[in-house]
Amino acid sequence: MPLVDRLRNESQAHHDCVESLPCFRALANRTLPSGSHRALHQALALLHEALTRALAATSHPALVALGAEAPSVHPLLEAGLVSSAPRDRLESPVVISAVALGERMRSAAHREPLSLLGYHYALRLALLPLPGTSPWSDFARWLEGRALEAAEEEGVLRAVGESFTLVRNLLDALHPPRERPPTWWLNRDAGGHPITTDLDELRAALRAAEASWEEFPYYAWRYGEHGRQFSWSDSAWLVTLGGQDEAQVWKHISWLGGLLASRGMPRLMLERHLRVLSRELVHAKPMHRRAYDVLSRVAERMAGERRRILGDDELRMFGEDFDARVGPEWSQQLRGAGELLAAAVADEYGGIAQAVPSLASWMREPSRFPAPWIHAVERTLLQARSLCRVRFPSGVPGRE
Repeated sequence: MPLVDRLRNESQAHHDCVESLPCFRALANRTLPSGSHRALHQALALLHEALTRALAATSHPALVALGAEAPSVHPLLEAGLVSSAPRDRLESPVVISAVALGERMRSAAHREPLSLLGYHYALRLALLPLPGTSPWSDFARWLEGRALEAAEEEGVLRAVGESFTLVRNLLDALHPPRERPPTWWLNRDAGGHPITTDLDELRAALRAAEASWEEFPYYAWRYGEHGRQFSWSDSAWLVTLGGQDEAQVWKHISWLGGLLASRGMPRLMLERHLRVLSRELVHAKPMHRRAYDVLSRVAERMAGERRRILGDDELRMFGEDFDARVGPEWSQQLRGAGELLAAAVADEYGGIAQAVPSLASWMREPSRFPAPWIHAVERTLLQARSLCRVRFPSGVPGRE
């Protein structure tokens, strides 16, 4: 089915759902309470700002013209209010999800730029089309003659779905008002744990999460978009530890590291994330460097525990050997797999019993991976464990 037809079908279903919401009807009837109206304006302003910046950041020829556009303001949004994006702390937690989608668009500008077509269509044209315009036909004409690869088409459709889902959730919570903890706007299943509501810190946390997913494609392969939301909420929680006593921060992060390692994410992944998060926070708010540096110190302490078992050079060695065994195609698809396997062995020798089984069971699944890959997994685990046994013949280091 052509992309224009798929877009029409999927966006129409989304649009019908949005228009059925009480908040949308109140917006159209101009009866939406002022507080809800302002929160909606701020969310849409953040999205508009993020999309404009994302389009400006890409040099893809198909997007240059879109980046130069200055979309008209819809009458329901009242001229002037869409420029009222918050600059410091968030007045309403519902705006958090708009910040998250904005960071997705920022990373998409570099990772999969053509997905910005989907964000552009949904946020600028489809959700609130201007009276007397034909945004669908205009966009369909624009797509004519532009051949997209299958993965690029899927990226466009995913972006449309993300945009509609976010706005639908916004409208649903705004009117009638529904109380949600701030974490809910990043991850519905994260519970009510605290997260930062400082705009600069929140963006830094989300950028760090996106960077971690770029470094380890394993995240997306295994945990999908639901897992990405946990990365968002975990990262935003980690920010709140900044400035606390280092012993207390270590206690919290050690607990999280053990939990994640037991669920298939070696502590190496958290160690790397903490370093990126600390850098992003310092870049965003350099005046608070002293508070944020505790995260990098804890990351170094975590690395120190791992290095007692397997050093950085040894991790790289296992990673390079694994890549050579599986070949360039598979090593590029799932970068860093060999390092993760060796890091899981280090976690196992550090006392996390499920560290290897929780990762290896997924990486040895024959319906997912070819035989050479599975052989490379077994070989890497065997070699890493053999090295650890030579180094610690009595078993787990520090446990006699």
